[in-house]
Amino acid sequence: MVGKMVKKRSSKDKDLTETEQQLLHEMIETYQGLKMMSRVMKWLAFIVFMFIIDFARIMDALDNIFSHLKKWIIKS
Repeated sequence: MVGKMVKKRSSKDKDLTETEQQLLHEMIETYQGLKMMSRVMKWLAFIVFMFIIDFARIMDALDNIFSHLKKWIIKS
């Protein structure tokens, strides 16, 4: 009995107008674009972060090499 009391929606209520469909399509495209940009920005930030960390390690290693070479040359 309760199921019969639920108001059935007519096909007029279900169908979207052309303008509404166009707006919905634009909203979906915008959302997908933002989602893709978010992914790209995450990877870009990760790559930059890793480069900065590795750059510091490389500079530290080069400094270590040069200091050992200086000590070796001074001893000779």
